[in-house]
Amino acid sequence: MKILVAFDYPTALPKDGNYAASLSSDDWRPIRNVSEAIGRLGHQVVLQGVFDSIMPLIYTIRRKKPDVVFNMLETFRQVRKYEGALAGLFDLLQVAYTGCPTEALTICRNKQYTKQLLSQYDIRVPRSVLFPRGKTNRSVKDLKFPLIVKPLGLEGSDGIAQASFVEDDKALVDRVKTLHETYQADALAEEYIEGREIYAGVLGLEKLAALPLREMLFENFPEDKPKFATFHAKWNPEFRKKWGIKNTFAKGIDEKVEAEIETISKTAFRALGLSGFARLDLRLTEKNEVYVIEVNPNPNIANDDEIAYAAQRMGISYDQLIQKIIDYGKRKA
Repeated sequence: MKILVAFDYPTALPKDGNYAASLSSDDWRPIRNVSEAIGRLGHQVVLQGVFDSIMPLIYTIRRKKPDVVFNMLETFRQVRKYEGALAGLFDLLQVAYTGCPTEALTICRNKQYTKQLLSQYDIRVPRSVLFPRGKTNRSVKDLKFPLIVKPLGLEGSDGIAQASFVEDDKALVDRVKTLHETYQADALAEEYIEGREIYAGVLGLEKLAALPLREMLFENFPEDKPKFATFHAKWNPEFRKKWGIKNTFAKGIDEKVEAEIETISKTAFRALGLSGFARLDLRLTEKNEVYVIEVNPNPNIANDDEIAYAAQRMGISYDQLIQKIIDYGKRKA
């Protein structure tokens, strides 16, 4: 097949259409991993970056006529709120594409609305209050401190730091103001759920497969500090090494709890209209209560990320995983 890999590009596109120099850096590894896997599978790879104009992508689709677009787009003009609209473009052009549809990407961009939907299915979610930009006087009397304050529409733990953990009203307002001013985003304050940081991947369309559970461990982290996935805990190698933070397969979870997590993951996947692949970020308390903290449609698909590692544990190689995602995209068209 002819596969067009569409991805975010942070500056003006190269005039000759040659992305080789950019893709060689580590920041571009997910796109490089996917493109190389597609090539190894015997498909033709077409690369197309998107920055501040949608027309180059439209021209490439019309000219190259790909069988499937491998959708790795998250932003337009580096603004994340357009992620769903970009998938909508593929719908309008009537071209098959991988991953989640427009509606699911749009819904999951709003963390509060996502959790309100899931609560209708008796799925535990933290109670929360939304602070729209410019508003800091929202009441949190129905919430129990400590709280986590996060940007409403960002991903990858952007805007989440140790300062996101707040224990009183003053710290809450200070953090809300920081998110409003620094990230130009609405802020969501939600109850902090003490427990294990668990990642549950799901693959499929109508028939779903729950992947083996992964976990973020905090082996050398101070006991008096809250343990949650900040930006540094996820992406800063030096910080992770210093505090013994690592991602591995979850161990010691009761079989009944694993079965419950699988049910919750598949229920959420269907309720939110996800397709292809997704990842749920969960909290597992000492009482074995499962809370959904985040839902990630089209999560990172690099060869060393959670979905790839979990699939490999099931006997699905990286190349086979990429082929499955392509097949799902072709089938849902």
